[in-house]
Amino acid sequence: MKNIIPAASLGLPISIEKKASMDEALELFSLSGEEILIVMADGEYIGALSRRSLFNAKRYGLKVNLSEIAEEIPSGETFPGLEVLRNPLGAFLVLKETPKSLITLKEGPLLQEGLFKKETVKLKGELKTFAQILCEISSELGVSAYFVGGVVRDLILNRPCFDIDVVITRKVQKFAEKFARALQGEIIKKSLFGTFKIKAGAYIFDIAQMRWEYYEAPARLPRIAPGPLRLDLFRRDFTVNALALCPVTGQIVDFYGGVADIFSQKLRVLHVLSFIDDPTRIFRAARYATRFNLELTKTTLRAIDLALKFETLNLLTPARLRNEFLRIFEEKEPLKAILFLKKHRILKKLFSLDPDETLFKKAFHLAEVAGLGERAEIELVALLLAGSPEEFAKLELSTKKFESYQRQRKSLEEKASWLLDPAIPVSEKVFFLEKFPKELLCASVSFLDEDFLLRCFKHYFKVSPGLSGKDLKRLGLNSGPILGKILKKIRAAKLDGQIKDGEEITFLEKELKNGFPS
Repeated sequence: MKNIIPAASLGLPISIEKKASMDEALELFSLSGEEILIVMADGEYIGALSRRSLFNAKRYGLKVNLSEIAEEIPSGETFPGLEVLRNPLGAFLVLKETPKSLITLKEGPLLQEGLFKKETVKLKGELKTFAQILCEISSELGVSAYFVGGVVRDLILNRPCFDIDVVITRKVQKFAEKFARALQGEIIKKSLFGTFKIKAGAYIFDIAQMRWEYYEAPARLPRIAPGPLRLDLFRRDFTVNALALCPVTGQIVDFYGGVADIFSQKLRVLHVLSFIDDPTRIFRAARYATRFNLELTKTTLRAIDLALKFETLNLLTPARLRNEFLRIFEEKEPLKAILFLKKHRILKKLFSLDPDETLFKKAFHLAEVAGLGERAEIELVALLLAGSPEEFAKLELSTKKFESYQRQRKSLEEKASWLLDPAIPVSEKVFFLEKFPKELLCASVSFLDEDFLLRCFKHYFKVSPGLSGKDLKRLGLNSGPILGKILKKIRAAKLDGQIKDGEEITFLEKELKNGFPS
């Protein structure tokens, strides 16, 4: 209840009409000293406008009206039955009545154990050991340290986490060195932002100094500077990740309502220009929304609309875009994230081809059966979506490879009816298809028979002659091209069901007796 400020004690918030200009809103912010204005139309609240979002929209040169960058005033979401406004400091301004109960939560580990009321968690196992080490080093160096981000989210959800982020107030290099030694791990990377990556057994730790950041232009890497924990959390992508945990007390630090959003299963950006600042966050939205079954809030949807309107996705370098797709392929169910990107028009903004959902499902099912690696999965996506060499290059793929794929795809299309002909032996079809890259075969399921491709990946491509060239020599055959022809003949017989495993020598003796064809 301490974060709720009764409306009666504050009076009505300062408001501005939807039709007002950006300059008029900036002047009102300047005159009032407020951080938030309520945007109104015909006497109704339509959103909350923050000084920060308005200032950045102006700085980026975005042509927007106030309603486009106003954030939702959640009603029946985080605080059921109320209309509330989350301000940049994490407090809530009640626009109707003071609530009788603060929040309604779905069943979850924190609620079941009564931990949410205390806003603390009891650390167990290896995480407890890590916390003790953090406390010891923090005390020795005279700094403060917190677990932040995904590890806190996963702790609340009672999920395992092996990528652990830690922020400290200062002396980050000394801290990282001592922490690595204490864990008997090693520092494997230092980033441009002064963060240290430590590998210790199955765990990866990122150690960074608390900082705030700003973007000089959309989609650029941010400028950073040391800052307080509140701003370090605000610079993150979503409220569910803008959480910190004190290793000393086990207390969750939640300025922006992340715990409530976890339990109400909402994916909420920290501010409406989040995807303008960093369009890669949209791909993270795809991963988190599908991994945790989260619903996008109105402000998050509006943030996507703004990123599409101002085409910030096309400002991403091929390396950054490729990296986001690779991270999607690390998900347990990557197809769900890809379909999320399709649903929200992200793929259409980046690429010209727009295959239907059925084709995606068939191609990804084939890819799973074929056991494609990450490189091939990237090329599969490019084959499904890119209609030109330039679009193909958006995923760091060469235009020469695009042209090669196009030539091979044409060969497959020309043989499509031949491949469907039941009179053609299976072996001939297999010998033809296995010359092509598996990712191209998966992407060509729109005109190739899916069932036959599945049989190829599951069985046909794995069928071997059962004998080797050395075996043939031991049987008295001379070296030379004839050995390859014999082995292919044996394999064809197995593919066509003429012989089974173990019958190769009998088949070979019969064929040689009849005069093996040249």
